[in-house]
Amino acid sequence: MSVLPENYKGGTTLTPQITSYDTLSIRIQHQLGAPLINLEISDEQVYDNITDAIEYFTKWAGYTEEYLVFDSRVYKQGVGINVGDLFTKSFEMRTSGISSLSASFDYDLASLRKVIDVFEFSKGEDTGINTLFTLEQAMANQIYSSYMTGNFGFDLITWEVLKGFIDTRNKVLAMTDQFRFDYRTQILRIIPEPRDNHTYMGVIGCYLERPIKDLIRERWVQKYALATTKISIARVREKYTGTNMFGGGSVNASLLAEGIKEKETLEQELMNGYQDAAPPTFFIG
Repeated sequence: MSVLPENYKGGTTLTPQITSYDTLSIRIQHQLGAPLINLEISDEQVYDNITDAIEYFTKWAGYTEEYLVFDSRVYKQGVGINVGDLFTKSFEMRTSGISSLSASFDYDLASLRKVIDVFEFSKGEDTGINTLFTLEQAMANQIYSSYMTGNFGFDLITWEVLKGFIDTRNKVLAMTDQFRFDYRTQILRIIPEPRDNHTYMGVIGCYLERPIKDLIRERWVQKYALATTKISIARVREKYTGTNMFGGGSVNASLLAEGIKEKETLEQELMNGYQDAAPPTFFIG
């Protein structure tokens, strides 16, 4: 037996009621007294406040970690590579259920989601996620063989010394590739640049903006849109300040101060380390 009123849909954190601009706009207006009172704001103004909240939120949070396949042959000398071009070349980002569109395509933006930052670049020939054909893997096999046969390979101390030598050589001879990423142009540059006569595969780790359909569910976005809507309504009501209202009523100016305070509190919360983390599943004590 359902505990909900008839024709009413419940919600949870992972299955919220808010799934679109319309549902969020209705909730905000209900929280401000509609439909029992008239609000001096249009639906389009509430939509703008929601968009403003999402744009502000994605500057500090609202991203996913993605790993993209990199082929040095698509790199343009002196220019770099647009990270967006790698989406269709990475298996996990390749399909979205619609032909010719990658999974990184945001239908609400009618464009690819943007990369906020690149945090890792690994060449597949000697480092990175796939270590099967790396030097480290070969040395590890030698250690394993020494314990199995007793007369072949070397011990763990020798492996540590050799590994330290390789690390020192890479630093002294500048053999580690460096990268620079411009989030405005979405261009990634690699130093030294890949050469035509020396191609390789690699992996790029990046932070990718989440789609709008996910961001609209964020509680921070909903609260920030509510706060800015309070400010918008209060700005309109300011013109009635000092005016005698019908029935002897007066304009309450506290809505503006309330909205500004909530807005500042939410901004500080976001800039001081907001994170969408799962609750603890165990306790000590």
